[in-house]
Amino acid sequence: MNYKIYKSNVICNNQEEIIKIIDKSYSIHQEIFPGEDFTWSYKKYNTFGLTSSNELFYDLFCELKTFIYDYLDYDRLWLQSWINYHSSDKVLGWHNHDYPFHGYICVRPHETTTVFSDYRIKNEIGNVYIGPGDIEHKVVVDKPYENPRITIGFDILTKPDKDISYNIGCIPLPK
Repeated sequence: MNYKIYKSNVICNNQEEIIKIIDKSYSIHQEIFPGEDFTWSYKKYNTFGLTSSNELFYDLFCELKTFIYDYLDYDRLWLQSWINYHSSDKVLGWHNHDYPFHGYICVRPHETTTVFSDYRIKNEIGNVYIGPGDIEHKVVVDKPYENPRITIGFDILTKPDKDISYNIGCIPLPK
């Protein structure tokens, strides 16, 4: 397969605290972008900018950076990241990403599966998926849940050929 799954120690060891920070970040996001969806406003913010003053998210950023550079052999990369925060009736349908690579971090995935056009990933706390961005995928709810399903989505750009006005959520990812 052309994808890889890593395990985030930061998420596994600090899940409840990470969820509290994301819940607070949701409130801050709503103050900045009233009425806008956490997921669909992905071009307007970056998860790690929104949480930049938090040490756990600093640790998560450094861990993610290590996973990405393990998966990809590039000298320079850029990262767009957003938070998916969905009820069981609002999970993502079929879609792909207009970036060479895509991934997500399972924070509170509940009992869900991400179905790609030719494989399936059972989502588990701390899983970090990285793969091609152009493969269609969707989220399937295996068992309904009450609290929002939380994942941190990300896209990886291998060269800065995007117009900067197109996406202010994309940041350099130092090696």
